[in-house]
Amino acid sequence: MIPLSLADRLAAEIAASGPLRFDRYMARALFEPALGYYASGRARIGRKGDFYTSVSVGRMFGRVLAAQCAEVWERLGHPSRFDIVEQGANDACLAADILDAFQERVPACYEAARYTLVEPFPFLAESQHRTLASHGSHVQWISAVEDLDSFKGVHLTNEYVDALPVRLFLRAADGWLERYVTSHDGQLAFDDRPAEAVSTNLLPNDAPEGYLAELRPEAEEWITALAGKLDRGLLLVIDYGFPRAELHAPWRTNGTLSCYRAHRRDDDPLEAPGEKDITAHVDFTALAQAGLAAGLDLAGFADQHHFMVGAGTPLLLEMETSPASARRDADFREIKTLLHPETMGTQFKYLALARGIELGAPLAGFRHARNAMAVLGLET
Repeated sequence: MIPLSLADRLAAEIAASGPLRFDRYMARALFEPALGYYASGRARIGRKGDFYTSVSVGRMFGRVLAAQCAEVWERLGHPSRFDIVEQGANDACLAADILDAFQERVPACYEAARYTLVEPFPFLAESQHRTLASHGSHVQWISAVEDLDSFKGVHLTNEYVDALPVRLFLRAADGWLERYVTSHDGQLAFDDRPAEAVSTNLLPNDAPEGYLAELRPEAEEWITALAGKLDRGLLLVIDYGFPRAELHAPWRTNGTLSCYRAHRRDDDPLEAPGEKDITAHVDFTALAQAGLAAGLDLAGFADQHHFMVGAGTPLLLEMETSPASARRDADFREIKTLLHPETMGTQFKYLALARGIELGAPLAGFRHARNAMAVLGLET
């Protein structure tokens, strides 16, 4: 007997039990055990995969992040245990680059470092173990944030939040509709239903008819949960997205939901669920608001260009004066790619939320950034 595809399974379940709200459908498409895009091992990053990330460029991304983490360690008073927690680590190449940089450049920080990977998928944890084998007792694994002890250090994510499920909304003539997924003769299709007013209070009141938008309440709940685990240190969120005013700008009529497979983008999340990535841009204003409500301080908001110039200045100065070599040339190429103002340099944003860190002077990565409260629309 041929096993059902995820699309067939979802169609059968919907026919039997009724439509799924889109965020619940998206969660199944990405994280269904053995069948979802991420849970099945189909997700591939890099030239031979479905999409690129900054990690794909090379080691310099991790080396700059290591410099920023080391500054946090210094501002915390050089604690004898310094935790770094990463979610969405994929193959753990970023973790390896950060730990390698600590070992080479800040050995005292390396001795204090304990790197925790939050990894729910055993097959990824096995791969990560192999990647990080040389770092031995400096690395540990847990399967969920709920298993995380109170920590002093840095929690970081790179392109994690964009994969958290979103709720979809469509503006109709008489108000907002919320998008569900139904099944017609075994084919998945959208089913739009009147939305509860409480669900749409963050959407633009003046949106034109036909306007599509996403909300991601799970991300705000995630920030709140992390804030409860952070004793002192930093939450650093790296992803593509915008402040809310820009995310829900009047001209963004089609929303930001996208699908990727083999470096090709499409806008049909109902086609081949489990076989491609489904993503939407991050509302950084919502994340910052959740952090502030949970008692955290807003420590900065910057695009990748400005963050890497600030946090990476010591590295860049050393590279300028170091002898020519193939390694130095490769590092320069990587930095140029990461900083490029028309691609990665402006596409990715960095949000920092802190507790118990003296912020009289900005962290290095946010030294050249504009006022975060103003940019995120949070000034009263």
